[in-house]
Amino acid sequence: MTTEPLNIVIAGGGVAGVEALLGLRALAGDRVRLTLVAPDPDFRYRPLAVAEPFAQGHAARVPLTRFTEDTGATLVLDAVTGVDDAGGVLQLRDGGTLRFDALLLATGGRPVEGVAHATTWWPGGDADIYGGLLSDLEQGYSSRLAIVIPPGAVWPLPAYELALMTAGETRSMGRDVQITLITPESAPLVLFGRAASAALADELATAGIRVRTGVIARGDGGNLVLEPSGEPFAADRIVAIPRLVGPRIAGVPADDAGFVIAGDDARVEGCERTWAAGDGVVSPVKFGGLATHQARRAISAIAARAGVTDVPDPGEPVLHGNLLVGGRARRLTPGGDAAGAPLWWPGGKIAGEYLPRWLAEHGLAAQAVSEPPRPGVPVNRPLSELKGPEAQYLYDLARQFRTDDPALAALGRRMRETEER
Repeated sequence: MTTEPLNIVIAGGGVAGVEALLGLRALAGDRVRLTLVAPDPDFRYRPLAVAEPFAQGHAARVPLTRFTEDTGATLVLDAVTGVDDAGGVLQLRDGGTLRFDALLLATGGRPVEGVAHATTWWPGGDADIYGGLLSDLEQGYSSRLAIVIPPGAVWPLPAYELALMTAGETRSMGRDVQITLITPESAPLVLFGRAASAALADELATAGIRVRTGVIARGDGGNLVLEPSGEPFAADRIVAIPRLVGPRIAGVPADDAGFVIAGDDARVEGCERTWAAGDGVVSPVKFGGLATHQARRAISAIAARAGVTDVPDPGEPVLHGNLLVGGRARRLTPGGDAAGAPLWWPGGKIAGEYLPRWLAEHGLAAQAVSEPPRPGVPVNRPLSELKGPEAQYLYDLARQFRTDDPALAALGRRMRETEER
């Protein structure tokens, strides 16, 4: 309990950070004094960013000042480089410091190249990069496309959306393009559950997309080598989504990939007043809905420290939604239709409690509707299930995988062991 406002610093202007900012003001009111630290001035709203290369959607930008003005928070445009939890001091990139009574690290992960010599693209990337590839396909300069999911801490859904939308787009152009999706998963989107995975496999087959599962694609000049067999794989164009590495902040416990080590309660290991949420936290699964849930777990603890009674329990984090399938190659049309993006629903909002409501109230996102716009397979998987053997295996691969690392020699044995588990 305290009679003075608790000095709270939230580091990060992404999904987890903004959810926490809005949530803390709603839960704790004047009991907290809020500061938001972010390296960029805008929040990026990305549900339809994967549609940007097809000129059928965009990732809207919202100035962070709109959130800070609504919450009475102070905005500091800078990046966090170090944390002194015991002293309550945050070190900033420009050399300054901030004091805090409680800190939430929501700095996110950093995308890095997942496959050497491949074009790296994801919904946070430059849409023109993939747009140029579509132009090559349309003009007939390329007819074999490989879309690769690297091992490790990744969110694989955009790769499948790109494959399906590209199949529909090239078919509408009258082009015969061979599209192959390569993934270390044992089945497409296996972490979504068996029913969703099987439905997606049918969708890919209907679209004429070839799928290679249970293999690691390694860049070899302009082509690929599929491990552990060493099979060469030729393609005219290779696109890979990035893998993520952690923020690696001085004074903060982290694994060897730089991800912050935090417990299920979101408190950072060994810390008394530092919590963490979002893609920068150790987890083989990266997903916006899980990030907002981690943020709510953190702010519940912080609000209680500020003297709030009857703090709501966010419960167990769950991957919740619908995988939308239509049984035909999807091609975007203005406004979207039964064959349009995205695969994941709800597509018009970010899963969460505070951020989606704010976006809808300010006309920046559609209110959620009760039913998905086309047939879907429900996904309702607790995070404890998502952290199963295969998820952990893929995450472990990211930390040990190097192009010429001897670990590749043992990859076949590890994959067999995973399948047996």
